[in-house]
Amino acid sequence: MKKFTDNQIKNLKPEEKTHRITEGNGFYIRITPQGKKAWLYRYHYAGKDQIITLGYYPAMTLSQARTACQGLFDLWQSGVDPKAHMIKLAEAKTDTVKKLVTGWYTNYILKERKQPKQIEQLINADIVPLLGSVELAKLTPALVTRALDTIVKRGSPVHANKVLAALKQAFSYGVRRGALQENPAILLQARDIGGIEKPRDRNLSIDEIKTLLLFLNNDKNRMSLQTKNAIKIILYTGIRTGELRLATSDEIDFQNSLWTIPKENTKQGEVMKIHLSEPVKDMFRELLAASTSKYILSAKAGEPLSLKALPRAINRIQDRVGIDHWTAHDLRRSFCTQLSQSLFIDPVVIEKCLGHKMPKIMATYNKNEMLPQREEALTRWSQYLDSLLAENVISIQYKKVAS
Repeated sequence: MKKFTDNQIKNLKPEEKTHRITEGNGFYIRITPQGKKAWLYRYHYAGKDQIITLGYYPAMTLSQARTACQGLFDLWQSGVDPKAHMIKLAEAKTDTVKKLVTGWYTNYILKERKQPKQIEQLINADIVPLLGSVELAKLTPALVTRALDTIVKRGSPVHANKVLAALKQAFSYGVRRGALQENPAILLQARDIGGIEKPRDRNLSIDEIKTLLLFLNNDKNRMSLQTKNAIKIILYTGIRTGELRLATSDEIDFQNSLWTIPKENTKQGEVMKIHLSEPVKDMFRELLAASTSKYILSAKAGEPLSLKALPRAINRIQDRVGIDHWTAHDLRRSFCTQLSQSLFIDPVVIEKCLGHKMPKIMATYNKNEMLPQREEALTRWSQYLDSLLAENVISIQYKKVAS
């Protein structure tokens, strides 16, 4: 058979019926009465004739079609069914990181984890945007490393290590399920990505707390009500950012001055109760009056404030506040430190205020929630903070009670 030429293919005219012209080795072009030209590969396998459409002219050139056909012809000569091979390739393109981590979340995380939302946030905010479209067959340690480096470069090395930990677990799940032959993140270590994480010990002094509150209460701070009140609520209650971010209006009982956080939103996986002082109730009232969502902190109806919104807002005001760098979690640490140093609150009461689990023996035998003591501690702390802002008033000084 004579080989096709570009001019020959270009000048092929349609006929009354669909017709085909072959070059040999199963390589055909088909022309319909409407003039549509399709490249075909025809072969015989397992007792049956098979036809594969390679593409359409002129979108697929003669050279491209010939190369594609030659590849399939070589497979056929080696004993492989070209059509089955192409189906396998098409399926491989749908086996992506997104598909894997979504299955891992649905089949494992939702069933086994007390706080699946934390993993869901990592998947939606980081894993899918950075690696979601990558085919599992093409996934390599280098691709994973580059994705994690992107997180580090935006100034979040600790978060990059959290994403690495999640990826290791998801890829191990993929290996167990047969979707991956090996875990491409198994040899990566936190020190190679975000570095060794040193425990933070930053806590704000009383003077720094006063400076921060004065800034937040200034009408010219150019901050949103959500961000401003969120920071103050964390400082007044010691609550975790995640527990506040997911708070809904039905959790707040103004009449009984109580915030009841469901177990699925707490780090410990247990229901947590927070006494609400009068200033904190006022903050929640302001937020609820401005909210159009079931979530107290929300940028759009039906969704809580994003995981990164508050940290970004805090970073934007660092230079304007006038104190050394701090984070939302440092406010929680400051709450704990000042309840002890300034108010001499019993350490066990402070631990209860923070929602920490007691040591195993104590947790087993002591079910006392210490709500009255916690109410007193949070009320005193609220009064203490308010006193810092009162003009010409010396802040309340508490004396440690002799034991």
